[in-house]
Amino acid sequence: MPLSVLCDEHIHYAVIRGLVARGVDAVSVQSMGFRSAGDPSVLELAHREGRALYTHDEHFFILNAAGAEHSGILFHRDKKYRLGQAIEIVQLACETVTPEELRNRVEYL
Repeated sequence: MPLSVLCDEHIHYAVIRGLVARGVDAVSVQSMGFRSAGDPSVLELAHREGRALYTHDEHFFILNAAGAEHSGILFHRDKKYRLGQAIEIVQLACETVTPEELRNRVEYL
């Protein structure tokens, strides 16, 4: 089963559109009605929906270190990235990492 992702609110909408256009099951926090929600709520939403969280927000490391259950975090280290590069790297992760492999882990992109 391919990886599905929930894109944190700071992920550029063009990246989300690009992922969807390439067949990735990607949705935004905003489209799920969680705009401006706290990080614990966003991580729980992703987990409840069976989605990895795609973010560049380092605050999620704290939740991970505290033992919060989650479906995985795809962390984009570079906050300034080319949109096409982001689409390619997230698509590759979704095609090569299984949900089971990513469970309760952080994958650095």
